[in-house]
Amino acid sequence: MRIGLSGLTFDAAHYTPGGGKCEDLHGHTFTVDVEVEGELGEDGMIMDFRELRKIVEGVLSSWDHALILPEGDVGRVRVEGPFGLRVKPLKGPAATTECIALELAEELHAALKLPVRVRVWEGAGKYAEAEVR
Repeated sequence: MRIGLSGLTFDAAHYTPGGGKCEDLHGHTFTVDVEVEGELGEDGMIMDFRELRKIVEGVLSSWDHALILPEGDVGRVRVEGPFGLRVKPLKGPAATTECIALELAEELHAALKLPVRVRVWEGAGKYAEAEVR
């Protein structure tokens, strides 16, 4: 059985390889849908939706208003100015939506201890989905 939450968001900046405008630093309001799989408990639930939301929002808080950088670029990128800067290191070769979805799925799986599927929307009609069991 599965339960899920949809429409959670976080704002973040990133850049991606491949030429064009996306190689430039830019931002998105990423939208996240999360499904978890589990067995029904004696209370008839996999888990309470409020608890699921609390855990997912806790994980997303480390991504919100961050600069998402592949771990290999963390020491190479310099950004200075009259502002705060929070860096979210990302496993994987690039800060693509695919790598973001996979890392989010891994973080949620670790927090929930349940199989999880994550869909990350970079914008209207563009998403990546990852599942960790």
